[in-house]
This record gives sequence, structure tokens and C-alpha cells, in this order.
Amino acid sequence: MSQFEVLAEWRIRRIRPPKSKNEDETLKWALTSLGLEEDEQKVYLYVKSKDVATIEDLVKEFNIEEGKARLILDKLYTLGLVEKVGRAYYVKYPLGDAIIKRTLPRLIDVLKEIAKVESSFRTHYYGRLVEGIAFNSVASAIPMIAYLMDKGSVKVSVTGTHVYTGKTVELEGVVTSLNRDNRSFKLLVEGGKEVEVGDRSSKGVDVKASSVIVYEVGE
Repeated sequence: MSQFEVLAEWRIRRIRPPKSKNEDETLKWALTSLGLEEDEQKVYLYVKSKDVATIEDLVKEFNIEEGKARLILDKLYTLGLVEKVGRAYYVKYPLGDAIIKRTLPRLIDVLKEIAKVESSFRTHYYGRLVEGIAFNSVASAIPMIAYLMDKGSVKVSVTGTHVYTGKTVELEGVVTSLNRDNRSFKLLVEGGKEVEVGDRSSKGVDVKASSVIVYEVGE
């Protein structure tokens, strides 16, 4: 881990839900599942009980160092359980709502970034390729792409016009999904970016292709 810069960290636990319907026990179970230790849970409950709370408030209330108070509040903020305005922290949503509106989207964004970066590496370093087959439209290329996707990964090269800039672009990447009705496909290119490629009549695409070369990526 030392060679990587940690920007944020979550530790989610899967714990068997409590059998009782006790509200306090259920809240403790949820906070523990989110990776909060006993002292961190106490801080969350304290902030929840106040309109706003500051680092100085925590130092006085729990007799802890300022650095520890800051670390706990930063963790709660990173999880999305508390909001921050200036030096003040407060709870905006009930815990369940905060998890759905704040925690879950942040976790999903991180997982998407991990998947895209790793996929872009594999896209760039895939080894053996069979001879490419050229098509003059996405619609004509889709049957071949669909056939090859049933067998494994499919790499394509595209030349076309970027819808928003009007410039000619050349793309190369792995097809992640097909949309037969729209005559388009999504392409994962180097850098982890996903681009939608279609024909001139396709709707909502990023690039309108003039040529498509389809390759089959070897095992």
C-alpha cells in the first residue's frame, strides 16, 4: 500500500442483522456495519443530537485530542453520514437516507473507477489479435461484434466524427455493450473512458462512425 496515495478509505462489514426491533440496537448494528468503532459511533450520535458541532466541541465533550476529533469527523464526512459547512458539522439525513444518498454513490464511483482503470490497462495490453474485419457502418458491424462477444472480448477501431466538436477522431478499445435498436455500441477506451459510437441516424451517441474495424481478442 505504501506506493499508492490513499485518498479515501471505507471498511464495510456484513453483519447479521439484530433479531430484536430495538431502535438503539439497530442503529448500533448499522454504524458497526459501516466500519465505525465505539468512539466514532459516540461522536456520530453526539453530532446527530446537536444542530451543529465543531472539533472544539468534541475535544471538550469527549476529552480527546484535536487531531483525533478531526480524524473521526473526516471519517464520518467521507462516509457521507455528516455534512460540513466551514468548521461546523451536522447530520442532514437519517442514517438510512444518508447511506443511500451519500455513502452508496461514493462507493459506486470508487468501484467504477477501479474497474475502468484496470479494464483500460487490459485493453491497452491485450496480446494476440486476429485479423480485423472492416465495416462501413455500425449497423453492419453489430452482428459480427455480437457473435464475437458471445465468445469473449471484442476490440474495435473506429474512425468517425465527434458529435460535439465536429472533429474527426480515431478510437480503439473494447466493446462493453450493444444497442441494436439504436445501431450503436459502447466502447471502453484507454484511460477508462466509455464512449458511445453509432451511425449517422443513431441518437445520443458521442461519435458517429464512418468506418469500424472489428478484432477478436485472443484468450
